Amino acid sequence: MREFDQSYCMIPLMFDLSSASVLVIGAGAVGQRKAAYFAGRCKELTILDTVPESLSDIVAAHDFIVAATASSEENERIIGEARVQNKWYNCATGIGNFLIPAAHFEENFTLAVSTNGKAPATAGYIRDKIRDDLPALSAMIALQEVLRSELKNIVPDQTRRAEILREVLADEAVWEALDAGDKETALLLARRHI
Repeated sequence: MREFDQSYCMIPLMFDLSSASVLVIGAGAVGQRKAAYFAGRCKELTILDTVPESLSDIVAAHDFIVAATASSEENERIIGEARVQNKWYNCATGIGNFLIPAAHFEENFTLAVSTNGKAPATAGYIRDKIRDDLPALSAMIALQEVLRSELKNIVPDQTRRAEILREVLADEAVWEALDAGDKETALLLARRHI
């Protein structure tokens, strides 16, 4: 098991990849899963079955590099080149300078869970548990956005506004209305906290 040290300190960040190019080398199940994570969320996605002869050139042409071959030696070669070129890289068989979390994307939120590469199945389980236990989460976020905007105009104290929003989050009746798809009733119930 990997021990924590100063050279390996991951923190969660969200990146806008709309102008980024991503290279995934390895088209097996792992490579396909990693490519699917980026599909539609970056400017360009290139997927290669094998390591190309011109590895240096192909790495240079991309911003994010994913080494997902079945060979740890080949993956090390890929991320070695990515390191030399100061690129963001992820490695299916080793450590990269970014991780790909178990993620769920909805209109109003992104849920991402990581176990720092130690237990990917556990990360997926946690993601699915939260997603399944809170099916109206996207609707609650939309409600909170509306309520927050209203509160800025009628409750001058920011601390009190935050308390009201937390009370709404804890209100089972609001969640039940959202679960039933009744956004109007949910908003009326939420406004009782003001």
